[in-house]
Amino acid sequence: MEMSRLKIKKQLLEQEKVSYAMDHLELPEGGIDCSEGCNPYGFPPECAEVFRGFDTSRLGPYPHSQALYEAIHDLWADQIDVERDNILLTDGSMSALYIINNIFDTHNAVVLGISPQFTDYYMHAEMIGIEYAPYQLNKSNNYKFDVLEFLNMHYKEAGGDEVLLPTTGKSYNFIYIDNPNNPTGQCIDIADIERIVEEAVRYNITVIIDEAYGDFMPKENSAVQLFAKYPNLAVVRTMSKGYGLAGMRVGYIIAHKNLIGYMNKMTNPYMVGELSREVAAAAIRCPEFVSQCREDFRVMKTRIKDVLGCDEDHPAGASGNLHIAETLDTNSICLLYHDDPEVNLKEEFFRRGVLVIDGYDFKGLDSSAARVRMPKLDEFPVLIQAISEISRI
Repeated sequence: MEMSRLKIKKQLLEQEKVSYAMDHLELPEGGIDCSEGCNPYGFPPECAEVFRGFDTSRLGPYPHSQALYEAIHDLWADQIDVERDNILLTDGSMSALYIINNIFDTHNAVVLGISPQFTDYYMHAEMIGIEYAPYQLNKSNNYKFDVLEFLNMHYKEAGGDEVLLPTTGKSYNFIYIDNPNNPTGQCIDIADIERIVEEAVRYNITVIIDEAYGDFMPKENSAVQLFAKYPNLAVVRTMSKGYGLAGMRVGYIIAHKNLIGYMNKMTNPYMVGELSREVAAAAIRCPEFVSQCREDFRVMKTRIKDVLGCDEDHPAGASGNLHIAETLDTNSICLLYHDDPEVNLKEEFFRRGVLVIDGYDFKGLDSSAARVRMPKLDEFPVLIQAISEISRI
């Protein structure tokens, strides 16, 4: 029987999904993993205490723990009052993004994104019939985001209350920005984020700010502080990166309660299990753990920039053929790219005992680029040696 006869969505029949997510790792023998976006240091030790003291009888009923809601409220209390109705718990940030996509009318829908950015997001959008129209980060500008260029290139006012794509005539339904950006690791300033959200609200466009790597930037730069002011804003967070709980699958959305209400209609009321809620709540209350991780990543990235010859005049590096894109030093990931388009960076790193993500897996990049996640400090010599060698080929 042909699958097309089962009335499967046309997009699923015609498109192949590209994703760097994997449930099986093949590390080079004796090598290190610099591919997965999880925290190389794992989770705060306090989480282990929750595991040891957890009453397993609580796994019988449906999850009702309020601990995570309370921890989220307390985390942001110095920035803004986040009430229970402003929070939607999700099974990781990927589920959060899928839920948000599904609340919009997909007929002639277009999402404005940034290229390169988180692959699984835009692939899901395309699979449910949403056109993806990215703003391309420019290699000649070291892949640095330019808010004026972003606004000038894509906000084409055509009269009335819509912003139209010049090539298709379709209106934007929403904007998706990952901040910090994945794969470059760069951080967009909160003032620029607000400019985008403020402009979008004029045209009834929802803005999704994916802060999966947000724990590695200053909390003051989070768009969470803007949600009460802008009803068109949804901020996505996860416990997988900074707090090292990728295996627990915990994420959350913060938005205006009306927007959260629509999302609640598209999901079940029991997202995130009882144990996961308790463990995640304990992790949030350990900010010093994330602070130490950020410091270690800063040390490693500073060393990488030194090896590549980065300075004020040459932010991408000038001492070899390998370069580093615009990035936040305290973030765990960065994008490296080679001058020779024929060089496959993933293969070159693998030969030297380092597993990375192929740039080909990101729209707007090819295999001469690679996303690299910082390892533990004691594993760093393997990575820096590989970088030093590859910069000379």
